[in-house]
Amino acid sequence: MHTVTYAIGDIHGRLDLMENLLGKVESDAEIRGARAKIIFTGDYVDRGADSRGVTERLMAGPKRSQDEFVCLRGNHDDLFVRAVTSGEGLPEWAWLLYWHTIISYGLDRETARSLDPTLNRHAEFLAALPLTHDDGTHLFVHAGIRPGVALELQAEQDLLWIRHEFLDHDGLLPRRVVHGHTIIGDLPVFTANRISIDTGAFQSGILTAAVIDGPDVSFLQAVGTPDRSAVVREFELRAIVHGREVSSTARKAQSDYLEGRIDLLELQQLSGE
Repeated sequence: MHTVTYAIGDIHGRLDLMENLLGKVESDAEIRGARAKIIFTGDYVDRGADSRGVTERLMAGPKRSQDEFVCLRGNHDDLFVRAVTSGEGLPEWAWLLYWHTIISYGLDRETARSLDPTLNRHAEFLAALPLTHDDGTHLFVHAGIRPGVALELQAEQDLLWIRHEFLDHDGLLPRRVVHGHTIIGDLPVFTANRISIDTGAFQSGILTAAVIDGPDVSFLQAVGTPDRSAVVREFELRAIVHGREVSSTARKAQSDYLEGRIDLLELQQLSGE
C-alpha cells in the first residue's frame, strides 16, 4: 500500500470543517487504495469557536489504523502555550484572542488562572510539536522559510511568523514549501517553490488540504459558513495592533455583518481595509 500525503492548513478552532475535511481525506485515500499521511501545518487554536475540540481531535489521531497524523506547531499555538504556562511577553491582541479561546474550555478570565487539567494537557501537547516535516521533496512548515538560509539553520521566528520575505521570493528553494499562516483567498496557491493552503477557514468557511501523490498535486476542500463573530473580533484586533480608533461607520458595518446584512467585502470596504 503506497502513501499519499494530505497537508491541511490553518484550522483556527473550526472543528466542524476539520471533521468534514478529514472525512473527505479518508474517502480519497480509500479510492486511491492508499494510507494517508495527514500533515497539519499549525494554528489549531484561536479565532474559531472550538479550539478545545480541534486539539482533542488531533490528540486522538486518525480513525483508520493505517493512517498517520503529523502535527506541526503554528504561531498561534505557540502564543497559546505561552499564555497557559508563563503569560510573559504576550501582546494585548494575543491576550484578547486567548480570552475568547478558553471559552471552549468552559473557562473565563478568572477560572483560567487556576490549573485546569485539560488546558495544561493541551498546552503540553502543542508545546512538544515540531516546527517542520521534511519528506525530501516537500518541506512542511507553518509560515515559511527565509530564502538563502540552509534548512538546518532556519530560525524558529521565521518558521512561525515569516511573511513577505518568503512569499515574495520566486526563486528556487531547497524544497518546495507547503505552508499556511497567510490567508491567500478561497483557493490555494501552487507555484514552483511553494504550496500555500491557508484559505482562512474562520472567515471564509473553507478549509483546504493539498493532496500530494508522488509528482501529482491536487486539492480537497471542506466548505461551510464563515464564523462572523470571529471575523469581527479580527477587525477589532487589527485596529488595536495598528493603534486605530474604530469609527462609528466601522461599528455599524460590523453590526450589519454579524446580522448577515452585508458580506465580508462590504465589511472590509466600510472599515477602510
